Amino acid sequence: MKSGKGSRQSSAGGPPGRELAELLRARRFRLTSQRAAISRAVRELGHASPRQIHELVRQTHPMLSLNTVYATLETLEQVGQILRLTGPEGSLLYEAASPSHHHFHCFACRRVLDIQDPTLDEIPLPASTRGQVTVTRRRVEFYGYCPRCRRHLGSAAPKKEVPPAPLRRGKARGEGRSPPGVRRTRSGSRRA
Repeated sequence: MKSGKGSRQSSAGGPPGRELAELLRARRFRLTSQRAAISRAVRELGHASPRQIHELVRQTHPMLSLNTVYATLETLEQVGQILRLTGPEGSLLYEAASPSHHHFHCFACRRVLDIQDPTLDEIPLPASTRGQVTVTRRRVEFYGYCPRCRRHLGSAAPKKEVPPAPLRRGKARGEGRSPPGVRRTRSGSRRA
């Protein structure tokens, strides 16, 4: 396992810029300096949020907006250059599409670690779905405690596989509710 940080080469082994230009041209997009910088930032940062990518690229492109970063990430995802993944607590992260790898999510520190194991790319489809679907990419996700957090937690770390608690979306229990006998008006203020 290794951290998601670090530069990644294109799948062809050549410079990512040339491959990116060809992929964009095939979809009728141009390779702009901003698109190239955002692609480089994704490769350099590993698992990165749009905000982290924006902060890095603004060092060389100070007029770059966060909206442009989001639009460019969507374009790069469409051409297969990057992948979107769900990070800690549902956060949006991006990473380079190659080389092929899988992920380990740590419950404690919320890090996402890369797992490169070619046997995971060979997992067959269940017999019940063969011939019904076409697999274009495999992604295996593991959840648990990384070595650093296991050492820190010691005997408190679970020894066996425990299903993750579902992510709660929306308001927490009781949040946004008025106490008994108090109503909210349309403006949101409370009235007894």
